[in-house]
Amino acid sequence: MTGFFVFSYMGRGFTATYLYKKYFLIKPGIMNNLFRVLFTVITSAVLYAQAYAQTNTFEVRVANHAVGTIEANRKVNGQTKSIVIKTRIQVMLSKVNSDIVNEYSNNVLNTAKSSRITKNGEDKQTLTRRNGKEYTIIVNGEKSTLDNAEIEACVADLYFAEPKQLSRVFSETLGLFLPVKSIGGGMYELILPEGRKNVYKYENGTLVLVEVNHSFGKAIFVKVS
Repeated sequence: MTGFFVFSYMGRGFTATYLYKKYFLIKPGIMNNLFRVLFTVITSAVLYAQAYAQTNTFEVRVANHAVGTIEANRKVNGQTKSIVIKTRIQVMLSKVNSDIVNEYSNNVLNTAKSSRITKNGEDKQTLTRRNGKEYTIIVNGEKSTLDNAEIEACVADLYFAEPKQLSRVFSETLGLFLPVKSIGGGMYELILPEGRKNVYKYENGTLVLVEVNHSFGKAIFVKVS
């Protein structure tokens, strides 16, 4: 019955069967190309959502002199995430190389490895590992346990996201939670055990500056890329 329905265009009559054959049967290549394009777009969007990498680089300044760099890298792949922070600092005769490697699953920390190597031998190694509903923490060989906890945010996360909803973050180096407090203007204080405070400044949700009271003096981390 379809062939008996007639459409008129520019004085010419076209049956529904004619139109169907012309655009769907006679030219299958057009439809195939369209499906290829749509498949490519959808696949790319899914892969992008599942796998994402970001690198932020900071220049370390002491007394307005560049003394080192911090490279923060984050990779997200589906439900897993990894963060690597590499710090390289040289101030006169003092040298510090620090590395942090965090692995997350479903937004919960599985392992965190922190190492700090200094020229004067004040090295420090910290390992945090999740075991069910607790974490085993080893700092320079000394073992402790963090019971009934899920670590969702660490100090390393501050390099990638403004801690608007956070009241504490886990220190991969110290192996304990540190309070974090908003002081207005996109700035947050990270309060260390001995009372020192590091200040993180964000603009439009992006970390642009960190003010740190370090053992070799006050340092400023400025985002350069």
